[in-house]
Amino acid sequence: MVKKLVMLLVVLSLVACASAGKRIERTHIDEVSNGAQDKAQIRQWFGEPYTMKTIVGHPAGCVERWTYEYAKAQGFGKVTYSEILVVDFDSKGKVCDHAFSKSGTE
Repeated sequence: MVKKLVMLLVVLSLVACASAGKRIERTHIDEVSNGAQDKAQIRQWFGEPYTMKTIVGHPAGCVERWTYEYAKAQGFGKVTYSEILVVDFDSKGKVCDHAFSKSGTE
């Protein structure tokens, strides 16, 4: 009986999946444009960022970075899908740089 229970737990752990972060809303990804949107617009489109930090020495003069992240893992924590949106803002709160990428299969 114990052997069967252990085998069941092993099988369940292999097929279980987990996620981290919040899925990124892609409706407005292509609309993000340097100098066009401000922090309020980005927050309205994508919600609260996963992380926010001050940046120094950005070539375009950006001073703040908002990062949106989502990852999905299966089995023993192997990431099978991830997506990240990075939006940088200038001192006036306008988008000055941005990038979106995804990898893996959903």
